[in-house]
Amino acid sequence: MKQVNFLGVPAAALKDARFVVLPLPYEQTTSYGKGTARGPKAILDASAQVERYDEELDKETFRRNGIITIHSKQLNFLSGPEKFIPALSAYADNLVSRLSRRQIVIGLGGEHSVTYPLVKAYRRLYPELSVLHFDAHSDLRDEYDGSQYSHACVMRRILGLKPTSIVQVGIRSLTPECNGLMKRRPLTTFKAHSECRKPNLPARVLKALKSKDVFITIDLDAFDPSVIPGVGTPEPGGLGWYQVLDILRLVCRHKNVVGLDVVELMPLKGQTVSEFTAAKLIYRLMGYLG
Repeated sequence: MKQVNFLGVPAAALKDARFVVLPLPYEQTTSYGKGTARGPKAILDASAQVERYDEELDKETFRRNGIITIHSKQLNFLSGPEKFIPALSAYADNLVSRLSRRQIVIGLGGEHSVTYPLVKAYRRLYPELSVLHFDAHSDLRDEYDGSQYSHACVMRRILGLKPTSIVQVGIRSLTPECNGLMKRRPLTTFKAHSECRKPNLPARVLKALKSKDVFITIDLDAFDPSVIPGVGTPEPGGLGWYQVLDILRLVCRHKNVVGLDVVELMPLKGQTVSEFTAAKLIYRLMGYLG
């Protein structure tokens, strides 16, 4: 089967690529809707339909920023989390260590559990690393369905890496225990029903990121389902398209974004709005970072 490069453009050589797109079709701990394993391919297919001229940035981002999509054939995406997450961690460590500091890995999920190995790899290279986390859910459980590597535990595992700061945006579904944990450093949470509705959200998010180096993880259910309905665990009352872009634009302008991922897309039969929106979001991020 022919492998599609992101945006449908010719793939750059790995050493020359500004953006290294890493599909991670992993889905073993999802707890509601099923189908996130099909997310990476759906995003790649949809990206070929995204207009290469960016109307906001007035440029064709890909022309000066090489893109390569790499497929990790040695990973067993059907293995359980206790085997897969350490294997992905070793793979991510090797990949990130081979790249230059100007190159950015963009993970495509798959379920949100894939984020922990990516952050872990970058945490080794950047001692002062902050994590910007867009999500409807806090993902701060210590264990879920018998695994500490569940998608519901990913931010708890990242918290264990002791990043400089974790900033969560769009949260609107959590447990009492997770709510208590949010009040401890280095966590700062902007809940959808309260903090996200106050003025100057982008500036407040930027201020809460306490280091120059930042990893961005975007669970697509952070968006309101009217924007991206194709997610496994949708929650009403989410973020809007321009609201998210305003935050990302400011963070990319003032911080050193070292890596990012977009996860939890669940393609819906008969419609393509979710994967197309995800693909356009990624291309816009490339533009902000290019």
